[in-house]
Amino acid sequence: MTYLENTHTTYDKLIAGVAVPVMTKNVTLKGDTATLKRGTVLALSNGKYEIVDTESETAEVKVANTVLAEDVELTGDDAVATVYTAGLFNPDAMTVKASGDTVLAHEEELSIVGIYLAKAL
Repeated sequence: MTYLENTHTTYDKLIAGVAVPVMTKNVTLKGDTATLKRGTVLALSNGKYEIVDTESETAEVKVANTVLAEDVELTGDDAVATVYTAGLFNPDAMTVKASGDTVLAHEEELSIVGIYLAKAL
């Protein structure tokens, strides 16, 4: 399993405010070959996280519950990365997998776990 290390932070308007404390944790991302950007909305399926996908046949992958905290380059193996589990986030700086899907479509399920959406100032 690959461990990823973030050595810098840039302001990209992902975090929309401090009214809700930001919480993070390290999780295992499902092995894939892809580049995931900070702000990607993730879902938990079979103990591993992957991009939320409303077109998936797997029900768990349709339900968003975390936001990726750093850019990640997946090379086929599972990888450990940091995700946000709570906070106030700008939906314009977030992404989902399906072209017909939007971050705002997942607002209610994200709010259940403590992730709230608001435009950045």
